[in-house]
Amino acid sequence: MKLSIVLFLFLFLLLAPMSNANDSTPSADSLSFVLPDSVAAAAAPTQSVEKSGIEYPMSPERYERLVSYSKFVNVWRFVEFFVGLAVLAVILFTGLAARFRDWTSRIRGKFFALWAFIVLFLAVDYLFNLPFSIYRNYFVENSYGFMNQTFMQWWGEDLLGLLIGAIFLIVPVWFLYWLLNRLKRWWLWFSLGAIPFVILVVVIVPVVIAPLFNDFGPLKDKKLETEILALANKAGIEGADIFEVDASKQSTKVNAYMTGLFGTKRIVLYDTLIKDFTTDEIKTVMAHEMGHYVMNHLWWGLSLSILYIMVALWLASRLLPVTISRLKDSLRFERLGDYASLPLIAAYLSIFSFIFQPITNATGRMMERQSDEYAMRMSGVDGETAATAFDKMSVLNLSDPDPSALVEFWFYSHPSLKKRMEFARTWKP
Repeated sequence: MKLSIVLFLFLFLLLAPMSNANDSTPSADSLSFVLPDSVAAAAAPTQSVEKSGIEYPMSPERYERLVSYSKFVNVWRFVEFFVGLAVLAVILFTGLAARFRDWTSRIRGKFFALWAFIVLFLAVDYLFNLPFSIYRNYFVENSYGFMNQTFMQWWGEDLLGLLIGAIFLIVPVWFLYWLLNRLKRWWLWFSLGAIPFVILVVVIVPVVIAPLFNDFGPLKDKKLETEILALANKAGIEGADIFEVDASKQSTKVNAYMTGLFGTKRIVLYDTLIKDFTTDEIKTVMAHEMGHYVMNHLWWGLSLSILYIMVALWLASRLLPVTISRLKDSLRFERLGDYASLPLIAAYLSIFSFIFQPITNATGRMMERQSDEYAMRMSGVDGETAATAFDKMSVLNLSDPDPSALVEFWFYSHPSLKKRMEFARTWKP
């Protein structure tokens, strides 16, 4: 599970329905489609992708790697889920959580005692998950040609993420337990109190957290910058800064995004995208990202997130006390308001999120389709050019264009790439 549930326990729940194309994982979020070799050869001339040297359209060997990588990603979704639950079960039923509570309870001040508990919990969870994380996020990515870091560089950034998580988690976790021990409707007040916290996260992450991992500078291609600015002006987006990020520092994957609120609005292009795509192809991608902003998808996502966490915590208030009552001897705590219950809450949220993914992802697919239509209207790019941009992302990111209906329904926050490709080609002004 790496840290998706445990490290960012509440950030995960709060932001889960607010998916955007900033996620470069190949399965759900790539804006791409693979043409059959015979069609692709007729549709476009063979060209070498500058960064990776991969021929486009893809070779049969590249297609075999795409199929292999996609199958692995689909299997790993379940491996990650069950390994994460197993680790949390070990922490709970071996009494580690209760021991951490007892040790940290000696610290003066409940706030700092809870913080120390969180640090111990995250550290142990991280160590238990580390072999799986190294395998999935370093060795597998490296074997498929994505990784551009040494092991120590990758691990250093992973540890930095752990530290940031420990800092960010203290406020929402402390607020949660403060409410649990005082109010019957703690789930309602936590959900409402989460609103300013989520807004704060969206504001500060682009300007404070993201630069800790990458360098964000002005676009080197001034002609491209002019095109992007013209597109932003056409969309009515004012005051947004345009950045080129050195994403190739970590990976060969390509992507772009628009993020931030108020004075932190940022249009960000991966340097790999700039190197491998034409100006019109980049305009297709960026018009899609601007569509999310113009149609207020961030605010819609925030509203849905609050509703999502409210339902999740309301259900937790009904189910978890019963679970604790039945297992209190094994768990070594007797009430939900005990700090030692944090791994149990994490396990519950993991299960809840897994089960309810189809609901949140269905909302995401609807927003993505709206942004695709917006991109076709605003970019001025024809359907074949858009299709080429999508196809290039698939070739470079090894993205599965046509997953099974079940995989798309359960795990994809975007429509399948095949559907998006067909939409681009058949769209009429």
